[in-house]
Amino acid sequence: MQLSRVGLAFVTAAAGWLGCQLAYAAEVEQVYPGYRWQEVGNGIFVHGADDPLAGPVDGNSVVIINDSDVVVVDTHINPAAARAVIGKIRDLTDKPVSTIVNTHWHDDHTNGNHAYREAFPEAKIVAHRATLAALRKEWPAMEEQRKTAYAALEPDQLIAAADKLDDEAKAISYRVYAGYIAALKPELPTMELVYPDTVFEQELVLSTGKRRIVAEWLGRGNTEGDIVVWLPDDSVLITGDLLVSPIPFAFDSPMVAWTETLGSLQAKQAKTIIPGHGDIMRDDAYLARVSALLKTTVAAVRKAQQYEVPYENLADAVDLSTFENDFTGGDAEKTFAWNAYFVSPGLKSAWVSLGFDVPEPESP
Repeated sequence: MQLSRVGLAFVTAAAGWLGCQLAYAAEVEQVYPGYRWQEVGNGIFVHGADDPLAGPVDGNSVVIINDSDVVVVDTHINPAAARAVIGKIRDLTDKPVSTIVNTHWHDDHTNGNHAYREAFPEAKIVAHRATLAALRKEWPAMEEQRKTAYAALEPDQLIAAADKLDDEAKAISYRVYAGYIAALKPELPTMELVYPDTVFEQELVLSTGKRRIVAEWLGRGNTEGDIVVWLPDDSVLITGDLLVSPIPFAFDSPMVAWTETLGSLQAKQAKTIIPGHGDIMRDDAYLARVSALLKTTVAAVRKAQQYEVPYENLADAVDLSTFENDFTGGDAEKTFAWNAYFVSPGLKSAWVSLGFDVPEPESP
């Protein structure tokens, strides 16, 4: 994977032109422009994008203030946003950040690692073993490719081009890509890739005081190494990108295994769910909707293959319109994300996870 799976969608789209029962606070504070800081309760806070589909599409960062330390889950795509969260932590407590958890390898959850390493050099960075392997393989090339891709671009160029387009989906992709450039172009020259230094396979207990915090690998889903962070005493589940709102991401996701992993998430019966992107949830209704979507997608793809539908005709054979209406409500931004982030990669993911080969494109 180059760039990020979401970011790559914008590069491709722009190429034509460029060649709970825990109540969280009602008042939302702005810590970094375009983001909101929300209190879940009992020292748990979430910093996430006001609009989870706007560029750069960035993951939630969760701060857990304990008896004697602070645990942070995911560190944003933009180190500047991570530095803003660090400033807020220091406003709230003089306790040190002892642990940073990377739920998976994608850069919208890891690019801020070096900001934390600078501020809290003794903090350990925790991830699944597969996440560390993926970071070492993908991260350096991805960020170098960003430097090249962004070098001749300015956000205003893309926004001006978007304003002239009649194609609404393409215009949205340009505006989101402009958000990536605005957020990352100033950061890339000085951003250091700081890798996890503590890895595990199944479970790692992070507790240092009264609160129990457990990092767990429940199965494959978004990537090979996705982990969740479970706070059983608070009944809070931090899912990373195993669960994303308002539109699920299906880039290279092993969809058959993903449905099983979501079942393990549901079995937690969490009263508060903090997804990898999007709003805090106080029940599992959205989790159930995503689970139903994945199961329906897999079943439809399996049926299409049984009827010998060619891979190139798969999109015409699989009808997800009922789910599309449910997830998008006809909103243009959500509809773009539905097609770009779920349907297009998701049909391929389901096809591959069922054991079918994707035909190689014919040479021109």
